Amino acid sequence: MEAEFMRPKELPYWGVDLCPEDRPGVPREAPPHLLSCAHWIEPERQPVEGRVLRHPGLARPTPVFSAALPPRGASGALRRLAYEVPDHKVSHWLLLAIADRLDVLESLPLLLKRRRRAARTG
Repeated sequence: MEAEFMRPKELPYWGVDLCPEDRPGVPREAPPHLLSCAHWIEPERQPVEGRVLRHPGLARPTPVFSAALPPRGASGALRRLAYEVPDHKVSHWLLLAIADRLDVLESLPLLLKRRRRAARTG
């Protein structure tokens, strides 16, 4: 059985380190152009009311964020702890996942209470 040899141009990753003029993907690597119908580059900033969780690398929150359910209880404490850890660390995402599961357990009594109330009225 003979070994198969591929020429460099037949390799799928060939040419990745070529100069930009010779690379086939260069037009897709250009920054996006602004649409003529867009009336803003960045959306109007949402007013910050209360404490908003944000990543440590951000000086201020993103222009639009959710404040519908502020962090509360033990899950909120875990979320606040998670946002003190940079988001490239696994512990950041692990703490957020645990906080989600804990939030489900914390809201379970409210769900059961609503079901009992609905069963009585229904």
